[in-house]
Amino acid sequence: MEKSPVEILFGKRNFFEFLESLDQMAPERGIKTIREVIIKDSLGNEEKQRIRGYIPNSVKFTTTSTRELDRIASDKNHQGYVIIRTKQKAFSSLGFEHFKQNVEAGAGPILILDRIQDPGNLGNILRTAECMGVKHVLMSDRDTSPITPVVEKVSAGAVHHLQIYRVANLMHGMEFLKKNEYWILATDEEGEESIWETLPDASQMAVIMGNEGEGVKRLLLEEADYVARIPLFGSVTSLNVVVACGITLDRVQNVSR
Repeated sequence: MEKSPVEILFGKRNFFEFLESLDQMAPERGIKTIREVIIKDSLGNEEKQRIRGYIPNSVKFTTTSTRELDRIASDKNHQGYVIIRTKQKAFSSLGFEHFKQNVEAGAGPILILDRIQDPGNLGNILRTAECMGVKHVLMSDRDTSPITPVVEKVSAGAVHHLQIYRVANLMHGMEFLKKNEYWILATDEEGEESIWETLPDASQMAVIMGNEGEGVKRLLLEEADYVARIPLFGSVTSLNVVVACGITLDRVQNVSR
């Protein structure tokens, strides 16, 4: 019988974020997906016992050389920590019906991502969002990076603490949010107002961030309640989407402080 394809989860922070989140995940997305937990053999006994405490005895637990881990992780920066698990077709990504069921009025800030294509950018955005108190992330399912092991690694495990939804039409998600008393903020270089202008409370806000090259689609900008610019004072006239996302979410959260 042919074995299911596997994927490699690597990196110390991502490794522990995943293990610490197992109790919060459905078994078929969490503990049942683990084929093997592998760490470098030079780690101390206390660290090995700590890891053993997260997983049942039925899960294979192996120690090996750094060179072997390099091979398993295809020379990526594993830091001595690797989990081999059954490849997930759609890692923790839910659909529009789940979004409508899970997102209630006052649960913001909500993050909407329009065609974020670079896995590194996506991972950093998800890490930033989780740090800034976001619980729900709505993503377009076309022209968007999937949640790959690289995204997980770059997110420092944030993907395990977020509800991530992939939908065919972001406009429907925005319309649903507006019906549930959310205000939608988009950033654009040509925004008519500064991001530092007065905004509603963070619990009532949804923030949309756009594609690395094109920004937010024009139709989505037209649906936003606020289209604001981030004032820049240097010679470069644009920010990386990750930096822009961090500044925007910090601004939204500071309204509530």
